[in-house]
Amino acid sequence: MSNNIYKSLYLDYGYMLSKTDLAEVLKVSLSTINRRLKNGKLPPHANIGDRVLFPTEGVAVFLTQMSGCQLEVVGGEL
Repeated sequence: MSNNIYKSLYLDYGYMLSKTDLAEVLKVSLSTINRRLKNGKLPPHANIGDRVLFPTEGVAVFLTQMSGCQLEVVGGEL
């Protein structure tokens, strides 16, 4: 499943996503990205100068794990 996510992300964003790109993918605000970045609740990232970049592969894995957790919670409530 993460392979399809990776391909889709790569076609849209290339090898790396900026914080703004990640906010768009996760459908959250940039301030939420900054807060989660401080709390360590985002995919692995690289600090390059004053920029924070997220490798597409790491984001795909993160999304796959995140959707798996949400499915388990929903399944547990039924």
